[in-house]
Amino acid sequence: MDKKTIIFSVIAGILSMGIIYMGSNPNATPAKILGIMERSSQPRQLYHVYLGGESLGLIESKEDLEKYIDEKQGTIKEKYNVKKVYIPNGLDIVQEITYDDEIYTTEEIYQKIENQKGGESFTIDGYQITIAGYEKSTEDGGTEITEDKIIYVLEKEIFTNSVEKTIKSFIPEEDYDNFLNETQEEIVETGTLIEDLYIKNDITISKTRIPADANIFLTEEDLCKYLLFGTIEDQETYVVKEGDTIADIAFNNKLSPDEFLIANTSYKTVNDLLYPGKIVTLGIIQPQFDTVEETHVVSKKVKARETVYEDDNTQYAGYERVKEEGSDGESLVTEKIQLINGEIVSTVPVGEEITIAPVNKVVVRGTRKYQVSWGGSISSGVDVPVGIGSWVWPTNAPYTVTSEFSYRWGKLHKAIDITGTGYGSPIKAANNGIVVTSAYNSTNGNYIVIKHANGYFTEYAHLAARYVQKGDVVYANDQIGTMGNTGYAQGVHLHFGLWAGPAYTGTPLNPRSLYR
Repeated sequence: MDKKTIIFSVIAGILSMGIIYMGSNPNATPAKILGIMERSSQPRQLYHVYLGGESLGLIESKEDLEKYIDEKQGTIKEKYNVKKVYIPNGLDIVQEITYDDEIYTTEEIYQKIENQKGGESFTIDGYQITIAGYEKSTEDGGTEITEDKIIYVLEKEIFTNSVEKTIKSFIPEEDYDNFLNETQEEIVETGTLIEDLYIKNDITISKTRIPADANIFLTEEDLCKYLLFGTIEDQETYVVKEGDTIADIAFNNKLSPDEFLIANTSYKTVNDLLYPGKIVTLGIIQPQFDTVEETHVVSKKVKARETVYEDDNTQYAGYERVKEEGSDGESLVTEKIQLINGEIVSTVPVGEEITIAPVNKVVVRGTRKYQVSWGGSISSGVDVPVGIGSWVWPTNAPYTVTSEFSYRWGKLHKAIDITGTGYGSPIKAANNGIVVTSAYNSTNGNYIVIKHANGYFTEYAHLAARYVQKGDVVYANDQIGTMGNTGYAQGVHLHFGLWAGPAYTGTPLNPRSLYR
């Protein structure tokens, strides 16, 4: 027997043994018994499936898997009223040329996807909207980048319509439409023109595959609520009682009157009447984008009389006698006003026409000081060496109060913000007193605190310049500094505070109460 015949006989014997062995182990093959790697004689085009970078195996048809996934997702189709469901975003199906014959069925791979998704959901067609954050000042004098907001919708119009409705929460609809349509009427004597209107955040909209388990906004109502309040949860409500006013309800529930009006669009002004039994919304506004409105405003304003003093050193400080009452005048004032989300953040005066001239009030006041010594160390506890007289307004006129003593964004604003008199305009002591603080910090900028008789303290913040020092005795109407925007300030203004007891640790009071 030649060598060739012997070799074939051996192989035949091995194969016959293999056949016998396979009878008891049907998964075995002759190649495996021989320790030979089994490969197809020809390479094949297959598809390798990966989920989150992890291999799930090979399949013959990408289209069959995609079709099978679509057919199995009836619940998703019904929930979102869509016709097609797609693979998860983290699933990759890569075409390969391979000898490997270990191929999985479509059903097997689908089951692996279901078992190993690891947070990766099947997807549907829709839109991803990114509302980019931007750099803002912080109360400690630094800056921060607000975080991006991601929103998903199935139809682009749901987002665009919701944005428009949200903007109209801050701007009267008629004014908004006239601006867009370029139909604003020219100002005849008084009035407002919107010069620019824009969203400060960058917004991008891209068509994409949305995970079906994401928070997808299906209605304009839900998206409007989110864009305005930062949540779609129902807001707290209040049942109006007899005697309630908008201002009282707002303050008692940590809202500003403006926030109340934004959350309750059926009311137009803070003086609108409320009816007992009416249900109002108390949601704190947390806009998800910032709407900037830049306006040109001409308005009639009171040209307040100035108080001028004639000093009498025979009388003690605190003595006052009105020599001439005087009278207020009137001005036509032109201003450039910037609002963000309906709140005035900057007022720049550009013109004033006095239509009725004011007549100054003349007051004779005592200037003789009480004999009080504080040993060279000035603190909030020192006695004031001058008596208290009448309260005077701390800025020039005309002016605008941009923020009242009220809650805003859920936090009490413990002062009033006054603007409209211009950068560098005079800031005056509201009454006789002694300066207990003249300093700078990152929040208040340049600021002054004056102690007055009867336990009152006044605060003057964000000044451009300070003209008095700790320990200085001042009289009502003395210039103590100039208006600015130092520290944590949006625009040029005076932050004017009143305290019963030491500033910042006493009880904050509404400064307007001094002038009523």
